[in-house]
Amino acid sequence: MALQLTISHLRFRYATASEWVLQDVSLDLRGGEFVVIAGTSGAGKSTLLNCVNGSVVVYGEMHGQIALNGVALTGQPVAQIARSISTVAQDAEGQIVTLRVEDEIAFGCENLGFTPEAIQQRITRSCALLDLNPDQATSTLSGGGQQRLITAAALAMGTHVILLDEPLANLDAVGTARLLDTLRDLASHGALVIVAEHRLDIILPYATRLIWIEDGRVTLDLPHDEALHYVERLIRHTNIVSASNRHIPSDIAIELDSVSAGYAAVPVLRDITLTVRQGEQIVVLGENGCGKTTLLRVIAGLLKPQQGQLRYSLDRHRPLLRQIGYVFQNPNSQLFMDSVRSEIAVQAESPALAEEVMERFGLMPLAGRHPHALSTGQKRLVAVAAMVAMRPDILLLDEPSVGQDAGGVERMLAALGALRQQWGLTLIVVTHDWRCASAFGERVIWIEKGAIHRDGNASVLPDYFLRAYPCRDEVNR
Repeated sequence: MALQLTISHLRFRYATASEWVLQDVSLDLRGGEFVVIAGTSGAGKSTLLNCVNGSVVVYGEMHGQIALNGVALTGQPVAQIARSISTVAQDAEGQIVTLRVEDEIAFGCENLGFTPEAIQQRITRSCALLDLNPDQATSTLSGGGQQRLITAAALAMGTHVILLDEPLANLDAVGTARLLDTLRDLASHGALVIVAEHRLDIILPYATRLIWIEDGRVTLDLPHDEALHYVERLIRHTNIVSASNRHIPSDIAIELDSVSAGYAAVPVLRDITLTVRQGEQIVVLGENGCGKTTLLRVIAGLLKPQQGQLRYSLDRHRPLLRQIGYVFQNPNSQLFMDSVRSEIAVQAESPALAEEVMERFGLMPLAGRHPHALSTGQKRLVAVAAMVAMRPDILLLDEPSVGQDAGGVERMLAALGALRQQWGLTLIVVTHDWRCASAFGERVIWIEKGAIHRDGNASVLPDYFLRAYPCRDEVNR
């Protein structure tokens, strides 16, 4: 019998909210399908996946039925559901529970009662598939490495239903292509693959079906060919505004002179020499683990160089942490107030600026919401806005578009562009997202294996992204 996951008249709302996040969702999903769930940030995509795996039920009120091969999942313990359904969550760091890569991959397999021999085979296969070192400490993985690890751990469990929430979030192009090839292969062999994702231009060529959710309801359910045409129209009408204002960089803000940096005795960055001028707008590209985040940490003063010199030409009368704003990959690490308005205001230069920033970033409708009750894309927008309200001279953004729909990316770019023109803000952005790279990439720095491979203008972007996605035309055919 072919695998079948049935969702019937599903409704869900969180205990702290009066509004329903999901409203009368009904779907019939089959083994062999590679299903993409899309929609605006906060539409209910993650909540839908978490209703299927049972992890969200204790946090709110759920009505309707979810069944796998005719057996009701509703009411079953999460541990029991996990024997049939594996999940890759949005927060990769929060899903890792062990100290070494091989132990993390083994963890789920051990809970399913696999033999030691079978577990070792799965570790070897998963590490080869997703380019992981089984002996590496999980604490030393980059954001992309963490993403690959939790995906490897989920795939190693061998379940026939696989849920992935923004799995491309921090992956470089090579890792993205490898993962999508794997998921397509699993679906072709009868698994049901369900992915919530915003980067539709990348994932849809691999998928068999697109489901669009808006305000908690299914508004579109399209097969592969119709989905491709729909998204093509969507992309053509998406206005990705450049954050550039043709600002001419002036005085030097930061200098790195032969800087090497890393963790413990292991260098990640090697002999980096770089000058950043006030008002520059820089995109940093490179594969997972090449040193992009490490570079931001060094510039922010959070990681001391092992060799070389780091020099700032900033206001010595202001604390460095007020002059350099740094938005981490994981927004949960920077949100600690009880409302969005309080989050923006707590470090703002003035109450008036806090209100202006909220308006510019389109956050007024969320002003009273708790930051941790928001979607990942909304959290990220709040984290960027809170740092901007501090009015830093230099803003460092690590994967700012992750989890955001096109509208969220547009609002962020428009706000940053206007404030850069107003303040002469210096922007340094790490991204794997072509939308972000295209908008921010006045100057582009491409890092390979801890060293600067290229340092140029926007002409570097197609060289990087076309090199990274050599298979896209082939997949589309």
